[in-house]
Amino acid sequence: MKKVLAAGLLLAASWTVLPTVYARTFEKNIKKRGPGRPEIALTFDDGPHPIYTPLLLDTLKQYNVKATFFVVGEKAKLYPSLIRRIEMEGHEIGIHNQQHRSNWLLTPAALEKQLSEAADSVRSITGNSVTFYRPPWGHFNPFTFSKAASFQTVMWTSIPGDWKKSMTSPKLAEKLRMARSNGAIITLHDSGETAGAYEKAPLVMIDALHLFLSDQVSSAFSFVTVGTLLRNN
Repeated sequence: MKKVLAAGLLLAASWTVLPTVYARTFEKNIKKRGPGRPEIALTFDDGPHPIYTPLLLDTLKQYNVKATFFVVGEKAKLYPSLIRRIEMEGHEIGIHNQQHRSNWLLTPAALEKQLSEAADSVRSITGNSVTFYRPPWGHFNPFTFSKAASFQTVMWTSIPGDWKKSMTSPKLAEKLRMARSNGAIITLHDSGETAGAYEKAPLVMIDALHLFLSDQVSSAFSFVTVGTLLRNN
């Protein structure tokens, strides 16, 4: 019985934790940082959201920031006007699966379907193909790379935990300052609807962005899309 349990745990780990640790630590084809220019890519996962995404876009426009949005395909279809606004205002759109489902729970065929449907959802709205992909929760299974081979997978330099109910705007702003460095890719969230997230967390995040983007040190950086950050990299 113990051997069967051990074998089962090993099998589960080989599908979930082990490929995720390998991908985050050793996989060279994943982009986690840009070159050493004074540029930072702010990225936003889990949207679009009908309330928070417009407020975020207003904030980004106020500080002349360009960002990358890793959108959930089914939400993109629900709010196509937000997808068009994101693109119209000079931001970049990547995908985050058709539904916000962990790759740990997907078969290879299901993952392929998630990716193709998410890309199609965005393309049907914008008319443009999608280049960048970020797996929900940063979870990889052994087939993630092969199924996502047509996309550039992007992770992060810093993920400061903006979704937590205990997070405050000053605390998050300080975390953003600590993450501020040449070539950094910072992950935030413009929706609090995901399991484990605080529903109103994006309001805290947007307030923290005002504190972060308005300080003198941040003005020395250009805030750009992932595609711009990774050019010639």
